[in-house]
Amino acid sequence: MNSVIGMQSTPGVAASADMLRAVAHELRQTLGTIESIAYYLSLVLPRENGKIQEQLARLLQLVEQSNWILSSGLRLADPVPVSPELIDVEELITQAVSARSAAGDRAVRLELQGSLPQVRLDPSLGRALIGNLLILFRQLATEAHTVLLRTSAAANGVWIEISTAVQGYRSEAMLGPGSALSIQSARQIIDAHAGSLLVEFDAASGIRFRVMLT
Repeated sequence: MNSVIGMQSTPGVAASADMLRAVAHELRQTLGTIESIAYYLSLVLPRENGKIQEQLARLLQLVEQSNWILSSGLRLADPVPVSPELIDVEELITQAVSARSAAGDRAVRLELQGSLPQVRLDPSLGRALIGNLLILFRQLATEAHTVLLRTSAAANGVWIEISTAVQGYRSEAMLGPGSALSIQSARQIIDAHAGSLLVEFDAASGIRFRVMLT
């Protein structure tokens, strides 16, 4: 049976969601123009000028970050139907990581257990969940401290663990812009599938998120 995640659909909330969708649409058009300009400049400006190329790459990253924030906000504000299917979560992860790598992300180290049981997960929301967490950890990872994504069997489901050994973070409040919305959005999707999310911070050893799906 389908369910719905999001805020209750009262007239006031519905109007707010409509306004948020309209604002997001307008902002995405502007962000799309900025992205096109930055991409064009990256092609025509001297590639040997590392500083210029670095700033253009940073601009493209900020565009992606803004779209990510908008998507997280919309998902929290607007009710979303949930239609779970039996899914091979490792296949979903591999596809999401490949898509992020093609977009220019730093390499993600995969440690997939293999031969895991399928889980009941809405495919669209599952892709949104994995993509969301990959973007979040992209903001945190460095050349020296990359992202590790591993899977393992749980007693009644599957664990998905994503982590980075970057140091200095002690709480969610210390993360960058959009991170709080991202984590709320992830929790909303996971809760709608009767799963759980464990968030662990250690200033010395790094950050780890553990998602359990059944």
